[in-house]
Amino acid sequence: MASESARAEFPKKIVKTLEARASSKCSFPICDFATSGPGDREDQAAVTGKASHIFSASDDGPRGTGGLSFKERQQIDNGIWLCAEHADQIDKNNGTGYPASTLKTYKLMHEEKIRRERGGISHKIGWLHSISIDKGPIFSTPAEITFGKVTVLHGNNGSGKTALCDWLQGISDPSMLGRWSRPTGLSYEVTYLDPFKHKLRVRVNSPDEVEYFLNGEPVPFDPNPIRFVRLRDLRTSPFSDKLPSMTDLEFLSKSLSVSPALIRNMVPLVGVPQGSTVSGLRIERRPDDSVVVWTDVNGTSSGLDLLGQLSNTERARVLLEIAAVFARHSAKRSPTILLVDWAAKSFDSRWMRRVIEFLSSDSNPFQTVVERVTNGLDGCDMARVVNLCGKEVDVTVDHV
Repeated sequence: MASESARAEFPKKIVKTLEARASSKCSFPICDFATSGPGDREDQAAVTGKASHIFSASDDGPRGTGGLSFKERQQIDNGIWLCAEHADQIDKNNGTGYPASTLKTYKLMHEEKIRRERGGISHKIGWLHSISIDKGPIFSTPAEITFGKVTVLHGNNGSGKTALCDWLQGISDPSMLGRWSRPTGLSYEVTYLDPFKHKLRVRVNSPDEVEYFLNGEPVPFDPNPIRFVRLRDLRTSPFSDKLPSMTDLEFLSKSLSVSPALIRNMVPLVGVPQGSTVSGLRIERRPDDSVVVWTDVNGTSSGLDLLGQLSNTERARVLLEIAAVFARHSAKRSPTILLVDWAAKSFDSRWMRRVIEFLSSDSNPFQTVVERVTNGLDGCDMARVVNLCGKEVDVTVDHV
């Protein structure tokens, strides 16, 4: 049995396999640095890459052990091939900037890219890497945000969380951008991978004038857009939990900006993946022709109606589960980002941890961007946290 101080180093065979599957290139997005080449002599080769651990090689290392045994931490699915620079970068600050779920997706993305380059069968996969803002309201520019599998935008009201969600969604939906053209105009660049790297520049000059530039060339729109699923805040005021009068089905439809028919299609799929906190939902049409959604939320009585009997936190859990169903099925065809404007406000640190564990799981093959105003950052250590500091017009960005 290994001693507690031992490191779960990879066997040489696994190191060589990780390097070969990465084609001797760094797996960090937008790097692609060649990690092997000629040495000083003609009979030598230089290798500057590293088989890095996703969960730590030691018990107290970056990202922890993830509950894996010593032998499991030595297996190939716990490794990612990186250049020396990024191998060091992912482990800084105990690995908090690069959770395990993010590194797993980096690895998958890179291997899919290599598979396509070699002409093999590939799956549709994508990744939103960053947004760089060089002109616009709210932020002290230039500002840049790098995304993980789950990214938490943490800041006070007016710190640009909703603006960032609008600008991201504006990649494929220019109607989200018009209101941000005043007073200075808006210009930003999004880097994403599908799995090849693309840079999309967006310029908003007026409410009806939006320009797109893909990899430096003007285009009328992004021909391969990322798909966005957005969970919206329907409260009558940002400082109140009061909702406008509506039926259960209308509430779900408006919160996700999809038709009631699609909500009906998604409801039977809630509660399927491991980690779900809602066992199931049922839609019933009453004799007066009104529609009610009955819920089975773990930890509450079975058969409570959505708007009339659930607490705000329980209702938020239902919303998040339906949004995840939508994003999960979308991600099978297109790179998908779930934008959560509202629900995280209702979660304390215990529930925030459970939510992030759920969204980080392999069963949810999409990225998530979550707004977080209240209750601090407890429970967010598995996500990439971005602090938005200061007041509107002069907000700065700090990656925790």
